[in-house]
Amino acid sequence: IIEKERQDELAREEARKRDADLAEQRRLDAERRTADSLATLTPATGVVDTLSERTGRYYVVVASGIDGDLIMDYAKKLATKGLSPKIIMPYGNIKFHRLAIAEGDTYASTQATADQLKSEYSGGAWVIKY
Repeated sequence: IIEKERQDELAREEARKRDADLAEQRRLDAERRTADSLATLTPATGVVDTLSERTGRYYVVVASGIDGDLIMDYAKKLATKGLSPKIIMPYGNIKFHRLAIAEGDTYASTQATADQLKSEYSGGAWVIKY
C-alpha cells in the first residue's frame, strides 16, 4: 500500500512538472509571437500637405521660417512620426512659410489643442487663421 501511494505521488509530481513545463512553453511562445509582431510593425507615415489658398480654418503652427526647404524638411520629419503636417505658404505681406500640425473650426478649440501640444515643441505652438 505504501509503495502504491508513493507511485501515485510520483505520478502526480510528474504531471505537475509537465503542466508547468507546458505553461512555460506557452508563455515563451506568446512572448515570441508578440516580439515578432512588434518587429514587423511599421510606424504610420503621415502626408505633408501644402496650402496655398485660404481655407478660413484655424491652424496650430509649430514652426515658421523664410526658408521653405527647411520647413519642408521638418514637415517630412514629423510625417515619419505619423503626423500629417500642413505647410502654409507665404501670403500677402507675410514672408514666412508656416508648419501646422493640427487644425480646427474655432479659435477656442484650436487654441486648446495648441496648449496641449506646446510642451512637445521647443518653439511652442500658436494658432493662426488661414
